[in-house]
Amino acid sequence: MTAPELSALQRRLNIAESRPGEDWLILVENVPEWPEGSGEPGGPERAARPATGVPQAAHAGAPFSYAPSQGHPRLTEALVKRECEVSASRLVDASNILVTAGGMHAIGLVLRDLAACGYRKAVHATPVFCGVRDSMRAAGIRSKALPLHGTSDDLAPLLAECDEPVVVYVNLPHNPTGEVLRPDYLDVLRELAARPGVHVLYDAVYDSFDFRPDRCPTPVDLAVREPGCTIVNSVSKNYGRPGDRIGWIVAATETIDRLVPRLEWEAVAVNGRAQLDAVAAIERGNTELVEGVRAGRAAYLAHADRLRAPQALPPGGTQLWLDLKVPDIERFADFALDRHHLVLTTSSNYAPVSPGRIRFPTGIPAERMRRGLTALHEALEDWGTREREGVGGHDGSR
Repeated sequence: MTAPELSALQRRLNIAESRPGEDWLILVENVPEWPEGSGEPGGPERAARPATGVPQAAHAGAPFSYAPSQGHPRLTEALVKRECEVSASRLVDASNILVTAGGMHAIGLVLRDLAACGYRKAVHATPVFCGVRDSMRAAGIRSKALPLHGTSDDLAPLLAECDEPVVVYVNLPHNPTGEVLRPDYLDVLRELAARPGVHVLYDAVYDSFDFRPDRCPTPVDLAVREPGCTIVNSVSKNYGRPGDRIGWIVAATETIDRLVPRLEWEAVAVNGRAQLDAVAAIERGNTELVEGVRAGRAAYLAHADRLRAPQALPPGGTQLWLDLKVPDIERFADFALDRHHLVLTTSSNYAPVSPGRIRFPTGIPAERMRRGLTALHEALEDWGTREREGVGGHDGSR
């Protein structure tokens, strides 16, 4: 089997890393950053502290023994409380929670379990993060992109795909478009989850970042009641802690009972020290992180006129899905890397590829937002001038 190639994003990051003496502006990450001085465990001041906001005694023995395969009791307890507060759940308890090694591990674990149950087909909205599509393929499940809109009109095309056992992957708030869960879509999810041979895999890793005043909570109680629905989540995005590699699954007890032996067989258990760090992060809350993204969105609006085609903010998420109106976005990204030291995430990170689009972060400080938009504007102007003069862009391969 041929080894997979590096993504365009990783290739560009490797180029920047190979030239450390140069000033790079890296605008690739959709993990929000804690505002400087917020005191978040793992933030700028972490290196000066011996621990991570959890008393040292809380970690005693954690590196020297296995945590329970379902998750450390302190973390499952914190997650139950979190889902009651954030997702307005009235039904969830510890029997509905499984701790995983991050959100992508949670998705892969569920997909492998569903494949063992006979599922060979999955459908999802377009675009979808390539990692999700590849996880489907790795589990032996073929994937199909549908032009879904997050409204009740989606039910008919989704039901039309239910000619065999099918996984319906739902990601709201959506990466990368920022679309969010709306009340009328709950009926769609309920009907699908109750249908034999249909499993709704709901990815809620951005559920803290719905900025509408009438936010619709993640349907945790649907997953608790219906074996045909499973929710995955993570501290990476919602708590700005991707390095912990802590995620979780919410599902009916019978689903969790089936998944725990699979996790135990694959990984034995998730890192106990990281689980206790996650307890501290969840108990602390993420208000400052969410407000930091809100401030980044405001900073974008304040400087959006620097872009060729300013766009309105999406209702949710931690990024913008910007259409730069550039026919060959990969050539432009290489050009921006080589001539303007700007590292961008293009639509090649998603499937199917959307021409001309980049993912632009909103969870960054206002000054970096200003610098980023200025640099992007200058790169677009430079690109346009060279195209008009017939010079063409540099491929960024030096």
